Amino acid sequence: MNEIILQCLTKNLEGFVKKLTDTIITKKDASDLAIGVKEETDEMGRNIMTMLMETMDEVIKNEPGRSDRYEVVHTDNPNTLLCCLGSFSYKRTYYRDKKTGEYVYLSDHQFGIKPKTKTMEDSKALALKEAVESSYRKGGLCASVTDSLSKGSIKNLIHGLVVDMPQPEIKEKKKVKTLHINADEDHVAAQFWNVKGDLKQNEDGTKNNTIMPKLVYVYEGTERESPVSKRWKLVNPHYFSGLYEREHNTDLWLEVANYIDTHYDMDFLETVYLCGDGANWIKQGISWISKSQFVLDKFHLKKYIHKSVTHMGDQAEIMKQMIEDELSFEDKSAINEIYRKLIDFAESESKKEEVEKARKYIMNNWKGITIYNTRGNEITGCSAEGHVSHILSSRMSSRPLGWSKKGADNMAKLRVFAWNGGNIYDLLMYRKYKERQEERDEERDTIVKRARTRIAKSNNSNNHTLGAIETGRVNWLYEMMKGIRGTCG
Repeated sequence: MNEIILQCLTKNLEGFVKKLTDTIITKKDASDLAIGVKEETDEMGRNIMTMLMETMDEVIKNEPGRSDRYEVVHTDNPNTLLCCLGSFSYKRTYYRDKKTGEYVYLSDHQFGIKPKTKTMEDSKALALKEAVESSYRKGGLCASVTDSLSKGSIKNLIHGLVVDMPQPEIKEKKKVKTLHINADEDHVAAQFWNVKGDLKQNEDGTKNNTIMPKLVYVYEGTERESPVSKRWKLVNPHYFSGLYEREHNTDLWLEVANYIDTHYDMDFLETVYLCGDGANWIKQGISWISKSQFVLDKFHLKKYIHKSVTHMGDQAEIMKQMIEDELSFEDKSAINEIYRKLIDFAESESKKEEVEKARKYIMNNWKGITIYNTRGNEITGCSAEGHVSHILSSRMSSRPLGWSKKGADNMAKLRVFAWNGGNIYDLLMYRKYKERQEERDEERDTIVKRARTRIAKSNNSNNHTLGAIETGRVNWLYEMMKGIRGTCG
């Protein structure tokens, strides 16, 4: 192995020397030198990849016992892969499996390269990380230092990804008395439902093309960002997101319930406050989250109250205060009487409908409103609107973008995966590991494992090959720089 690295160092040495010489002679900035050195190290990395791949292929081909099951069909078959260092090419041997009749590149199998693979996981991870933050186009440009991926390739990556990883084992569950859950949804534009052009227009000419990815997050409370800060932050938040349409809404709440049960001591936990705007899908969480109570977001309550009194002119603030007072007294009949009067003062049918809608909203969320009277000191409020804006809208709906349902679902999942501290490369490698486990062949794995061991032993026995570099103490570089300084004056 060391011999391979030494060959690559020797091959790239001339490039390093030339960059260094040019920088000193032309008196360029050190940043120019850094750029030049990086170009050379990237090229050296690609050369090392080529040599490693071809060396493994040669070792497997000469492995004792290999021919008992695999016969050589072709040698020196070329292939090109894209990794974070750029594109590199190598040659490998094509075999036929005598046992199954299948054809395989054993060296590719050793390195986890599936047939027709052109992009490696490290490159995909770089592209996806940027695509999740900005756009498919910019993600494609980040795939490597020399080459890019198309927007279509990034879309296919996202659509084909299963955003699911096992959570780290919890050794000891947390003991907290109160948990908080906030929930809301984004409104994302669909490009189409099934095929392009199938979006229908409403009577007013607008298209009914709204996709609503949901956002739910669990946290332990709030605290100031610093002792002198006016800003507040959530304590240990964990986020969940995706479309979860219709019957799949249950799947969302089961995920939330499982997270709470896994991370928190349910015997010690006393209350879970589930706060939202009163949508049915949010209230459904009460059925699945143990010890939970619904809390209506005050922002939405105030919005409905404000709309119901705008036609009262100078009396609007007085009527608004009357409604809030009766809510604090928890007097339903008084609230209904106030709204009957508000409807009587409404001049148009549309305004009457708006006032009646506000009354029904209050009645349908009565417990979620009046809970503030007794538990207000424990309720942190609701920051769902802001979190939807930062986590979902900033990438999916704040600009004129169109999504498919699959793309919106996976993008929402990837966004919260990143917000939860997940690493996209780890996700890709986990999914790849799962697939490889399903395709395992013990006899074939034994052959490549022996080849891998043989290379490792070779590495230990050839440490002397780097002696020239280790003992030379780069005197050649020192002498070269002295010579260059002399010529430059």
